[in-house]
Amino acid sequence: MTEIASHRGGAALWPENSETAFRETAKLPVEQIEFDVQLTAEDVPVIFHDATLDRVTDGAGPVGEHTLSELKALEIFNGGGKIMTLEEGLDILAPSHLTLRCEIKPGLDMVPYPGIVEKTLAALSDAGLSERTVVTSFHLPTLTEVRLKEQALKGLIWLVADPILRLTSPQHVADLAKGADVFNVSVRHVLLRGEALPRLRASGLAVGAFAVLDDEAIEWAFGAGVDVFTTDRPDAAVRIREKITG
Repeated sequence: MTEIASHRGGAALWPENSETAFRETAKLPVEQIEFDVQLTAEDVPVIFHDATLDRVTDGAGPVGEHTLSELKALEIFNGGGKIMTLEEGLDILAPSHLTLRCEIKPGLDMVPYPGIVEKTLAALSDAGLSERTVVTSFHLPTLTEVRLKEQALKGLIWLVADPILRLTSPQHVADLAKGADVFNVSVRHVLLRGEALPRLRASGLAVGAFAVLDDEAIEWAFGAGVDVFTTDRPDAAVRIREKITG
């Protein structure tokens, strides 16, 4: 069965990566919740997507240049409340049925945060959630570091940036993934249509899709049988899956 991952906790329905999004997603019959982790100025893991605060909060500037107390003074737009620490988010998700899909984000200018892998894995371990967590990243060396440091995770997924597939080939993507001992990739759904999906699968990879937003894309994802897809509209994905399965 193709699994549904609520992207940033259902970003089209609730303020992304917010407490509300986490609690509401946990009420849905979806399999996964996707969220993002960055570090504060004092290296506390927080749940936030953008490298800067401006789009989502009443603050400004890079996330990583603010202390936790400074971040906690901000408000997420549209009633999203406060930015959560990773620990706070894990406390909400621990009692749920959900698989955690944790994306380790880079900071400003796509530079990885020093120590973010250790901090993230420690928080997951302390919460007893390592075995329920799939770690994802667009940065393949980050996944290599995760694999070397933690064997108890449910899995690793390489998020393949669009230019890598557009400028190379599915076989090249597969070679890079397997060379890093990663056997699960996720690709923007529009780039999987045609030969990419069967060719990646023929290379021995599990394949998922991201940016699956409208009804047509959701229907395609189920029809293509991708392993899992992320969507900002988990409610629509549930509705469409129920229609397909009867």
